[in-house]
This record gives sequence, structure tokens and C-alpha cells, in this order.
Amino acid sequence: MAQISRLAFFRHLRAEPNQYILHYRGGKVVRSGAGVAYWFHPLSAATAQVPVEDIESTFVLRERSADFQQVTVQVTLTYRITDPQKAAQRINFSLSLDTGAWLEQPLQRVESLWARWAQHPVRACLVALPLVEVVRAGADRTRAALEAALKDNTEIAGMGLALVGVQVDQVAPTAELERALQTPTREEIQQKADEATFQRRALAVEKERAIKENELATEIELARRQEELIQQEGDNRMLGARQEAEREAFAVQSAAEREVIAAEGTARQLRIRAEAEAERGIITAESTARQIRIRAEADVEARRIALQVETDAEARRVDMWRDAPPSVALGLAAQRFADKVERIEHLNLTPDLLGQTVQRLLLDSSAPQAQ
Repeated sequence: MAQISRLAFFRHLRAEPNQYILHYRGGKVVRSGAGVAYWFHPLSAATAQVPVEDIESTFVLRERSADFQQVTVQVTLTYRITDPQKAAQRINFSLSLDTGAWLEQPLQRVESLWARWAQHPVRACLVALPLVEVVRAGADRTRAALEAALKDNTEIAGMGLALVGVQVDQVAPTAELERALQTPTREEIQQKADEATFQRRALAVEKERAIKENELATEIELARRQEELIQQEGDNRMLGARQEAEREAFAVQSAAEREVIAAEGTARQLRIRAEAEAERGIITAESTARQIRIRAEADVEARRIALQVETDAEARRVDMWRDAPPSVALGLAAQRFADKVERIEHLNLTPDLLGQTVQRLLLDSSAPQAQ
């Protein structure tokens, strides 16, 4: 469809490349071409749009065969408009100047023309063939006859049309006739299917018998193997019992050997421990005796030294007392007496004792002066 736009009192038309435009003014073609675009005044113009691409048209024809059976033929034609001006003169391709659409349906008119041109050759071809032959090879024969007839038709070229290709899609009888034609073949196929079913059943029975035989042989083999298995199991049990007895005897022997080894180890440990204890006792006794002897020797030496010190002190004291004058000895005696006596409750000094003491002191003091 061409595109028409408005601007005040003028129109602008733009066509696609596969659309041939015929612009008339005053009954004459003033502009033509495919894919044109131009401005025009609508009050004095008439425009036609003719498609120039390949157009495909499909229609159905109902005819009869030689044995008066109804047959449906579906035909697909491909054609092209080779002379747009001739086609526009014979068929109305006028455009609406407001919308750019066709005022009528020109392609449907062309399709009806093709159907009318194809009807006579199709009828002439099918009326000479029986129904079975029509169903078997009617499509190819109809296509060849139709193509030859349309190419020889001068009216098609006079309308500016050209045939591109013809295809007969289907040549079929009515549904009842088609089922009737299919019945023998269906019965034959069904018979073959039944025979195949019987053969399959026979084969299934044979296979089932073979399966039964295999199952019986399998059961016999299983029984034999089960018997062998039971015997082998008994042998295995006896062997297992003997191995278990051997393992228990070996375990008892190993336990006894372990106990003997453990007893020997314990005795050895006790002996080593006793020897160690005895050695430790001897060492301890020797150490104690040595300590006692050293301590005794130390005590004896200490006592000897102390006695020697006391003896020396006593000797010096004796010497001191021997060489000291009586007054000194008396003073020392009094000092020793005072050190020993803690408390004096009564002291009796007689004149005799006091007089003698004072006289001795006076004599001692005068002796040095005389010298």
C-alpha cells in the first residue's frame, strides 16, 4: 500500500519499489514508475497501484473423474504482472487518495480469473481418468496439463500477466471415497498385521518354551550348585573348627609362654630390686657408721680441746692464785663469792675477822712504800 500524506490542498505519494504507480490526469498517464514519490493535486488526479512482484494464489477446484466420482483439486499458482498499464485497464487497481489503499480488491479478481482459466484444462484431464488413477497419478498429470494450457492462453498475456509456476498441491476424492479406497489396503495391511501378530505369538510361545527350558535347566544347575555349596560349607565348617582349635591351642600356648616370660621378668625384677635394696642398705649402713664415727671423733676431739682449754685455764688460775698476794686472793675470792651468791639475807662480821683483814690490807699497802 502506498503512503499518502497531506499538506494543505496537496498530497504527497510515496510507493515501495515493488509497487508500480500510474498517475492519470485528464484520462492520460502523466507519471508512472515503481517506487516513485511526488506531489500532486487530488482534484485533478487519479492513481492506480499495480504490484510487480511475484504473487502466489491458491484456489480449490471440484471436478469429476471418468467414473463420475467427485474429486477436489488444490492448485497454487505463482504469477507476475508484466504490463501494469494493460492490467490497470482490465482490472481496477485504483487507489484512495486519502488513505493510499485500493478502492476494490483487484488481487481477488485476478485470482478468480486464474481459477477460471485453470478449470477447463483440469476438468479435461480428470474426466479421462478413473478415480483410482486420479488418486495415484492425478496430481502430476493435472499439473502438466494445466501448465501447458496456461502457457498457451493468449488472454493471459493480453491482460499483462505472466505465469511463473504451477503446483498441484492435492488431488483427493471425498472422505467416504477415500476411506473406501483405503479399505482394501487397510484390510491387506491388517491381514499382514494379524499374520505378524500370529507369528509374533508363535515366536513368543517358542521363546516362552525356551525360557521354561532355560529356567528348568537353571533350577537344576542351581540345585547342583546348592548341593556343592552345602558340601563346601560343611568342609569349610570343619576346616574352620580345626583352624579355630589350632588358634585356641596356639593362644593357650602363647598365653602360657607369656605367663612364663612375665614370671621370669617379675623374678628378675624382684631379684634386681632385692639386690638394689641390699646394696642400698649396705651403703646406708656404711654411710651411717662413717657419720657416727666422724661424729664420735669430732665429739672426742671437742671434749679434748674443751678439757685442754679448761686445764689450761685452771693452770693459769692456779698460777695466778699462787703468785697473788693475800689481799688480791681475798679480793678475788670475794668477787667469786659475790658472783655465785645471788642474795645475802644475813652477814655477820666479827671483830676478829674484820680486824685481821684490815691489818693484812694495811701491811700489804705499806710494804711497797718501804721498798
